[in-house]
Amino acid sequence: MDERHTLSAANGLKQSSEDWQSLGGLWDRAGLIRAFLWQQQYHDAKALLIQFLVRLRRFYSSDFCSGGLVDGGTLTAAAVPEAGLEQLPGNIAQRCLDLVAHARILITWNEVKAEFGFRSMVVAPIAPPSGVPVGFLMLGHSTRRVYSAAELFVLQSLANELAWVARELQNQKEHRVQVSDLSHDVKNTLQLIVGYTALIRQNFNGVLDREQEQFFANIESDVERVLRQLSHLPAVLGADKDAPEMAATVPINCSAESKNNADS
Repeated sequence: MDERHTLSAANGLKQSSEDWQSLGGLWDRAGLIRAFLWQQQYHDAKALLIQFLVRLRRFYSSDFCSGGLVDGGTLTAAAVPEAGLEQLPGNIAQRCLDLVAHARILITWNEVKAEFGFRSMVVAPIAPPSGVPVGFLMLGHSTRRVYSAAELFVLQSLANELAWVARELQNQKEHRVQVSDLSHDVKNTLQLIVGYTALIRQNFNGVLDREQEQFFANIESDVERVLRQLSHLPAVLGADKDAPEMAATVPINCSAESKNNADS
């Protein structure tokens, strides 16, 4: 009896040691994916998700890899290969998101329904430390695949890091929109200054000495210089199709509008 107990304990220690070695190897290999996440320069959630899925599919040797991210209240989904989506129900992305929203843990199936076209599948929540999940990851295999505890742990850790990156991406997007709105307001204010300056110049009936002429010229040149600087903001912040139009390089002639405002 003691010998059997000793043998069982020894086997347990051996298995534990093998699990740790497996986890260490997987963790080191996953370092390339983590490095990509924190060094990438994407401004678009779908582009980020696709590149992440390409690496994740290669890492787990899956036949199909898909995912979804909630971007500004809208679920953005992607898949690798994209043609694999044709095998899945049309609402699969929302179904996966609803599933992990309630479970908040990895969910695995070794015998998937025929409608999915896979035998094995795992779905992981993309979740921040607190709050609801912001997306999901799904791996599909045409043959039966049983994931080890180490593989599932690494998958969830990668999903968690993707949640951090997605949140940072959303914060940057909101910041770009705010700066764009501010630059738009500044542009309009500067254009009004040019308009009022032109109106004041007209009130002098063209009779200006050299100092006065230089004064008006300085106002106009300074306004145009600021507008040119504002026009460079899209390149600095990154293009964003949802952001309002940035300032133009040439101010619009607002003298007529300014005159109307003054008369009123």
